[in-house]
Amino acid sequence: MNPYILTFALILAICTGGAGYVKGRADNEAKHIAALAQAQAETMAAITKANAAEAKRLAAEQAVRVQNRELEDLARAQPATHPECLSLDRSLRLNKR
Repeated sequence: MNPYILTFALILAICTGGAGYVKGRADNEAKHIAALAQAQAETMAAITKANAAEAKRLAAEQAVRVQNRELEDLARAQPATHPECLSLDRSLRLNKR
């Protein structure tokens, strides 16, 4: 058998294996990059949803705060019958908080 053929076959096998390794590594890296991009997109969607929920919660909290302020203002605007105690209507308004 010709030694050149054996050497050529060995070099061809090594080059083919190396090319397969490089291609496999590139495919694996592309798969991981796609998975990372998908995870980032899902995270951004979750953050957007959480921000909307937090804004809604803060708006509801502000509405309650404004309503409590209005109730206090109504209770304090009513004249007191005795300086020592609150009238029934004033205390009921304050108790609605």
